[in-house]
Amino acid sequence: MAESTPSQPPDQQYSPKPNILERRAADYLKKQYPRVRYPTQDCSNEERAALKRANSRAITWAAVAGVLSGGIIGGMEWFMRQGMLDGMEDMTLMEQLPYWAGFSVVAGIVSLVEILFLYWNALRGVAKTSQVAGIPLQDSEHARLLLSGMSRVALELPSPRHCIYGIDPYAQMGRWKLAAISVMYRMKVGVSSFILRVLLRRVFGRMAMRGLLPLATGPLYAIWNAIITWRIMRKAKVQALGPYTIETLMHRLETDLDQLGDTAREVILQGMGEMIMRNQDAHPNHIYLLSRLLDAFDVSDRQLDIDWPSHQRQLGRLNEVETRWVLETMTIATVLSGKWRGRPRRFLQEVHEASGATFDEERIKTRRKQMLEGRNDS
Repeated sequence: MAESTPSQPPDQQYSPKPNILERRAADYLKKQYPRVRYPTQDCSNEERAALKRANSRAITWAAVAGVLSGGIIGGMEWFMRQGMLDGMEDMTLMEQLPYWAGFSVVAGIVSLVEILFLYWNALRGVAKTSQVAGIPLQDSEHARLLLSGMSRVALELPSPRHCIYGIDPYAQMGRWKLAAISVMYRMKVGVSSFILRVLLRRVFGRMAMRGLLPLATGPLYAIWNAIITWRIMRKAKVQALGPYTIETLMHRLETDLDQLGDTAREVILQGMGEMIMRNQDAHPNHIYLLSRLLDAFDVSDRQLDIDWPSHQRQLGRLNEVETRWVLETMTIATVLSGKWRGRPRRFLQEVHEASGATFDEERIKTRRKQMLEGRNDS
């Protein structure tokens, strides 16, 4: 796995060489909302409602595209079977072949148009989410990091596979699992939709002969598209609202910075590195927070060597203020990726136990809810 360069800014740490699709998506997002400053207050009720509308609109249009695509493809198949070929009952496979070849070409074109629309619809939804959340998308290294993350979300691209600040996010993931995830990401929008349609034609083949395929495939395509778009919009919302939570945390942390000794600072950085590896993903929000912590702690060597077990033993030696900030930072880091159960939750529980603190799961749920609503009730 490639190493990152210590002097690189966070956007270059995350995606040093964006491909042409990322660059085009980033250009679109910047044009839609060229904000240069972060919001300084919680999301209003109107903004929260606007986020929900953006989410619902993107999902609805994706479902409509599925209904239309499924209806057109299913209708064409019904018409070819019943209207043109009288059920195909007396035709050999070779006699059917020219008709099926023509149908496959037309169905492929319809599917391609639908897939392109789904990408555009997701990009438009991500742009609206960014606009309502008020995140800056240019003129700073952190804004460019957010822009890169939002672009990859809209395009359903996986997180980068290289080391970031010396941390291998996938160090604790089996290589077979990493390869499988890469394949699944590539299948999500395009290949998965095509495979679904092939399977549906096989499963509902007899229905098609009775003219029921359009009724069966349209809603199923709609559900499939809606699920994919819901996942995209959910990730976009987490990435759009996470930075406000981070900036609020850093504003409070900087007021107590002189009370944090070198050991406490090192434990926080080591904990962030371990959290990234436990999460098994190079999430932009985690990179954003880690970068802000490195800046706040004035760390010159940004090639971190993560050795959490040895630093975990230091937790019991910290004073009350230092312990509070370790727990607070790790709690925020746990919810920043949008998923807090499983490995991240177990890690946070380990940190609490090593610190002699009570692990309050309800508090984590509350913090997660606050982040997704764009508010911070400290």
